[in-house]
Amino acid sequence: MVQFSREGIPGAPADVLKAYETRLTAQGLTPRQVQTRLQTIRQYATDHPQDATRLHFNRIYTWADAPFTREPSAVVRKVAATRKPGKALDIAMGQGRNSVWLAKAGWTVTGYDVSDEALRQAQAAAAKAGLTLESTLASHDDFPLGEPQWDLIVMSFAFTKLSDAAYMQRVHDSLKPGGVLLVEGFHGGPRPDANPNEILKVFLLHYRVLLFEDLPDIADWGLHQAPLLRLALERLR
Repeated sequence: MVQFSREGIPGAPADVLKAYETRLTAQGLTPRQVQTRLQTIRQYATDHPQDATRLHFNRIYTWADAPFTREPSAVVRKVAATRKPGKALDIAMGQGRNSVWLAKAGWTVTGYDVSDEALRQAQAAAAKAGLTLESTLASHDDFPLGEPQWDLIVMSFAFTKLSDAAYMQRVHDSLKPGGVLLVEGFHGGPRPDANPNEILKVFLLHYRVLLFEDLPDIADWGLHQAPLLRLALERLR
């Protein structure tokens, strides 16, 4: 399965639970009491996945030392600078690091995220810069991508599943012909039991490949070296 995973990076849910387990143990709770609390959290996350995700990312975005860069993505700047500004969609926009840069560069920017705290910070950053952003609290499933309307769609550390054919078809269909889909995030890299070019097969018939990179680098999210995938794809029709 081709996807971007949150596990194994600083701030992932498993890391948060591990830190909480250590804290509870240090407070003197017995192992049984600790596991009871952790199981309650896991069950809540299972029963209310979207709300649990919102709370998780709200906590990250209020953490002063959270390990992610506040600067716009280098690949977003590189690719967007080659295009005539138009309508841009920032998927999982976070604090708006890419949205604000795009708006400064003349793009009309819309974004969405599951974290209301992230959207609040994005709007505050835009207001400080004298810019306007349209932002919506929504998940990947909820946000209406619409018919062809976007000149640029940014998926930078958006934690989307590229193997989700229905979602990726919605993304494709919402791009204008000639519009660009920019993808950046964690990637497992080639596996012995998989074709290393599997990701290209997903896109080749529908896009012109402008940029393709599958190399380890310092990740904007996590700030550590990891296998990263970067793609810029132009819709053909």
